[in-house]
Amino acid sequence: MSLAFTTRPTPTGATISLVEKSLFKRKPIAFDAWESLDPSEQAAIRYLRRLVEEGHARSSGDDLAVDGVAVVNLPTRLTEILNVAPIASLTLGLSIEDRVESSKGQIRLAWQDKSARRTTPTLTGPFVALGDNLTGRLAAPIFALLEAVAIYNQSLGQPGEARIKPWLGVQSALEQLTGEAVTTDRTLQSLRIYQAGAFALDVREAAGGPQITPILMAHGMRQSLADDADAPETQNGEWFADTSASSLPDNESDALLVPELQRAFVNSFVQQAGKTAPAIKISGNTYVVIAPELRAALDVVKAARQSPEAERRSFIANPRAFLDREIGTLGDVELGSVFVETHQYSARVLGLGRWEKPSLDWLTKQNTSWLPERFLLVIGSKTVELAHEDIEVFKSTVELAIQDHAETLNYKDDWLDTLLAIDALGTLKHFGEQQQQELQGDPDPEATDAGDPVIKPDTDVLLINDNIDGTAFQAQIVVRKASLPKSLPIHLLRANQPKPHQSAGFDWLLGAWVSGTPGVLLADDMGLGKTFQALSFMAWFRANQQASGAKTQPLDGPIIIVAPTALLLNWEKEADLHLVAGSLGQCVKAFGKGLSELKSKKTDVGWTPEDALDVDALRDADLILTTYETLATYHRAFARVSYSLGVFDEMQKVKAPDTLNTHALKALNVDFVVGMTGTPIENRLEDLWCIMDRIEPGYLGGLRDFSKTYNTNSSEPLQALKAKLDQPRPNVPAVMLRRMKQDILEGLPSKTPKSYPVSMPPEQADAYAKAVAAAKSGERTMGAMLTAIHALRGVSLHPGGGKGIDVYDPEARRRWIAQSARVRTTLEILGTIQRSGEKALVFIEDRAMQSTFATVAAAELNLPSEPEIINGELPGDRRQAIVDRFQGLPLGFALLLLSPKAAGIGLTITAANHVIHLSRWWNPAVEDQCNDRVYRIGQTRPVTIHIPIAKHPVLGDASFDVKLDALLERKRTLSRDMLAPPISDSDVSDLFGSAVQ
Repeated sequence: MSLAFTTRPTPTGATISLVEKSLFKRKPIAFDAWESLDPSEQAAIRYLRRLVEEGHARSSGDDLAVDGVAVVNLPTRLTEILNVAPIASLTLGLSIEDRVESSKGQIRLAWQDKSARRTTPTLTGPFVALGDNLTGRLAAPIFALLEAVAIYNQSLGQPGEARIKPWLGVQSALEQLTGEAVTTDRTLQSLRIYQAGAFALDVREAAGGPQITPILMAHGMRQSLADDADAPETQNGEWFADTSASSLPDNESDALLVPELQRAFVNSFVQQAGKTAPAIKISGNTYVVIAPELRAALDVVKAARQSPEAERRSFIANPRAFLDREIGTLGDVELGSVFVETHQYSARVLGLGRWEKPSLDWLTKQNTSWLPERFLLVIGSKTVELAHEDIEVFKSTVELAIQDHAETLNYKDDWLDTLLAIDALGTLKHFGEQQQQELQGDPDPEATDAGDPVIKPDTDVLLINDNIDGTAFQAQIVVRKASLPKSLPIHLLRANQPKPHQSAGFDWLLGAWVSGTPGVLLADDMGLGKTFQALSFMAWFRANQQASGAKTQPLDGPIIIVAPTALLLNWEKEADLHLVAGSLGQCVKAFGKGLSELKSKKTDVGWTPEDALDVDALRDADLILTTYETLATYHRAFARVSYSLGVFDEMQKVKAPDTLNTHALKALNVDFVVGMTGTPIENRLEDLWCIMDRIEPGYLGGLRDFSKTYNTNSSEPLQALKAKLDQPRPNVPAVMLRRMKQDILEGLPSKTPKSYPVSMPPEQADAYAKAVAAAKSGERTMGAMLTAIHALRGVSLHPGGGKGIDVYDPEARRRWIAQSARVRTTLEILGTIQRSGEKALVFIEDRAMQSTFATVAAAELNLPSEPEIINGELPGDRRQAIVDRFQGLPLGFALLLLSPKAAGIGLTITAANHVIHLSRWWNPAVEDQCNDRVYRIGQTRPVTIHIPIAKHPVLGDASFDVKLDALLERKRTLSRDMLAPPISDSDVSDLFGSAVQ
């Protein structure tokens, strides 16, 4: 008796069966009962189960139906185990009849066998047959191309514009076919089509007023109006946090089209009468396809270009609000989301006087572009010439090679040394160099004479004293009167009673309010219940309003909560959980569907942006919930309301003083502010200043003086800053309350960091030595140092990276493990955890390493299925579903792999009590957030943080891992003791100098 897999073609993919064979019969086995004692077959079963979880396969009785995409992407070794037909020995050629964009255009397929003879195969899903004989399966790129060709050919006979979109799939598939046996004719090679999904504005002052020009951008540049999108995960191996004061996109480097094509688009756009067309021809054989919602937005831009000067200025002041008023939504898309705020747009608004974007010329800014417009690159003995359209392709190729720690990269069928390619990029002007951007332009004369304004008030954004160059506005302290006892409102709380530190937090909030201070910052560590403390205070505050009977503003004004959308939903949930019904009064939801009910229509000539929302409804509310983006869009309407209390959650979202979101928040008229954030300094000290300038304007002085005073290498100013924030003043409590879990929570188990210094094996040590030698012989520019650090970091993780190995071959798998000190040590740690019957999280940044390590760990630890992975590819609901499954597992060992940036916040995974950092992040705050996934309220077992460290056998403590570990620990101590920023401008040079001696 034996077990064997069989695979049969289907129109949608394949059917896989596991059959028990004996001398006289064949008995199929139900998928749920599939198992095997042979390790290689068990690996195949684990892989198939993962396909089911990901939705690429489904069980049907004894069979498993697998879709075509999954079939063509099966690892080679598994295709042999599963008896899947090998890649067919056929060559595919393409030819086009007529032109692609014509109604008669059609792509013909021409097949040849291995003897170069024409043949006509039969296709069944991803399989190919000649006659009645199954010849083999298609390679993944060929399969994707054929599907795209089929969709295109189905549009035969339709008008030319309707044929452009189907062609995009063919073009994309062709671009993925490098190295495959596919030939194309000249027409297919010369056609180029761009897909536009967003736009920015280029605004210039002219004699007749401002000129407005749309800059096309890709769909991925859209900015979420919900303000709850995850930060995009790093795709290019870059792991240093953005230290710029503002990370806005750039009109030039982030534009969809190169300047020549952008100008051609504008000419076509302006000359084209009527509505914007779905596809616009911008050169001889180049087209740009415009997404439907972008077309609607561009129609508004086109009308605004021809409108009177005052209306043009109104549009420039707040394009999102203008688009929303004119159109609203198209399907599920808010049209304001297709507008991208950029550096150039904001800087030019300064010149027009609609919003004076502050010039932060003393803050170091990072250039947003790697490359100049035209260049030749000398890479070793080879010269690469890059045209405009090649820039992003080559940049992405290099970035992917950096991410994958690959020694070579393929560009236009030429193999280049990765380190040499990085070095070549580093020699280009601006690459990796930090630069300052000087804002220029004359002040708007209309904004300089307050006594005789030329522009009507309804075309202006609200201007504020920004305290950038000095303390132009300082909040006053005026004692407030409490009508109720100054104690926790137990009668308004449900069963969940506050912990001692939460009662202390309530007392602090109430004491600050009574003292008359304009606001406070609740900066407790994650997991200490900031929301519950704020809700308790809000319940008392609302009851005090009712008891006082005050009818004067702002004491009787509404409470406003501003937070990302997902957290607003959590605020509602937490209020229902902790507070007696009705404790906060009538709630108005100024977000999502609730926002549409508040919007007013532009019904008469006197309508202004102040009327965009039903201001009376806002004033009559007891509680208002809204997002930072909604507040920025409708800030003039919100500013007409006097708020008694403002609670600003995740306040680090308005840490940049030169953005409209921050400007809008500071324009609100709020009597008492409660700011909330677990990371008051996310990147740099100026983050804290900007937050505090809304909490208590003027308390930390002007921003320029603040930077001069505290951005030093001396510890004394930082200690003084911490004392200024967390020590009380006469008759006024401390302006900030920041407590850490390990210092506050009674009964919280211990958290123990544990390092594992391990000597590199020979192959890793040799690769590391070469990287050090290359760094020593290189330049000392910022770009060169970054390149060297990335190389050292990659080799220290694994000299070969996570690609190019057969993880299903036991010998290859174990050889891969043996090449890396950290990988080998991590598996040993996991073996110990497995024997103890506990659960673990492993944080890995690189996606190729994630996938490879998951398969390797499953095989080495003999797991029933491969561990699941949470990274930036997964939407939020799927992440939570994975966490819920992990949390619900029975006692015993289990493993979950996570990306630091995608899973480092927002998830509670207390089922695990071990965290392993296989790869480490530059910012210690990010690493600490990863640890907090397990170390939080609900954890009952001691937590261990495992940190494998690869040491070079000769360099020893001068090795990169050792130096990085010391740097991170030093920064943790500084951040905890003195509020020092987790990253600084000197980090790159410091680490380079210590690791490359």
